[in-house]
Amino acid sequence: MLFLFKREFDFAIRISAYLGGYYQKDIISINTLASKLLLTKPYTTKLVYKLKKTSIVGTEQGTNGGVYLKIDPKKLSLFQILTSVGLDKTISECITEDNFCPLPAPCNIHKFFMDEETKIINQLKRKKISEFVFTDSDLKYT
Repeated sequence: MLFLFKREFDFAIRISAYLGGYYQKDIISINTLASKLLLTKPYTTKLVYKLKKTSIVGTEQGTNGGVYLKIDPKKLSLFQILTSVGLDKTISECITEDNFCPLPAPCNIHKFFMDEETKIINQLKRKKISEFVFTDSDLKYT
């Protein structure tokens, strides 16, 4: 499932972890979110939009508006976050594409990749964002 861990995945986890630090306490503006996490506002907006489409975050409009985590950090898995921003790759194309490999399926290589992918997915499902939450006090540059 995890061929390349894109920057987008890292940033989505970072956004969720930061919002998790303020879960049910505060709404964070996009500007603040981008500034605190050292991201551009357009990129932050793009990721928030993807997270909102899958109901991981909510938004409020207006002067005091912003973003907040909708799911309890103790229940929100890394897998949910990553799939919401596009994690859909497999380690090896031989797992998903018929006739990709000339060897008879399931070969030992195919089985190895399937087993490893299953381990990674299960680990991502077990890990909750609550294990990674942080607030401004945890940031060294503020």
